[in-house]
Amino acid sequence: MRCQGRWRRRTLVSVSDRDEELRGLDAVLQELRHARYGLYGPLVRERFLGGLPAGVTSTGYRVLRFVEASTPPPPTVSDIAALLLSDRARAVRVVDRLAAAGLVTRVRDTVDRRIRRVALTDTGRRHVAVAAARRTRLLGEAIADWPDEDLARLTDYLERLNASVARHLPVSGAPEVSGAPEVSGDR
Repeated sequence: MRCQGRWRRRTLVSVSDRDEELRGLDAVLQELRHARYGLYGPLVRERFLGGLPAGVTSTGYRVLRFVEASTPPPPTVSDIAALLLSDRARAVRVVDRLAAAGLVTRVRDTVDRRIRRVALTDTGRRHVAVAAARRTRLLGEAIADWPDEDLARLTDYLERLNASVARHLPVSGAPEVSGAPEVSGDR
């Protein structure tokens, strides 16, 4: 239960403190991700998506960031479908919209010419950089009153969380962001 910016613990059944803390962490992460005023909530997304061409949705931005973060080779449409937790047809529609806006292009794989990959265009890179700068500025505004030590500690903890999730919760069948060539029929 949220109460005045802190997680207040209240349970009806006996649970370990760690389970309770984990539920609290999950709730805070959900609020960060989905709350109206959360860091990735709809109001904040509108402000930083302003640097992208009209019609680029938060899903499109997520795909652009994924393509940007992917090391060579770029991701396939199937990789993008896995990111979106959707079918390939939806991923194709998102990629088509981004390609029509001049932000991505489809390129042939250098090893297996049957495979098509999705790469950022120079225009796409510029727009993603503008949106990322806006996102960083918004984050800076949100924590302007934090001491530098708190910011450093939070960054360390989040890096540690990311590393733990990657180490302990690998998703079977999901593509690596660094992506070895996949022969899954992205033609």
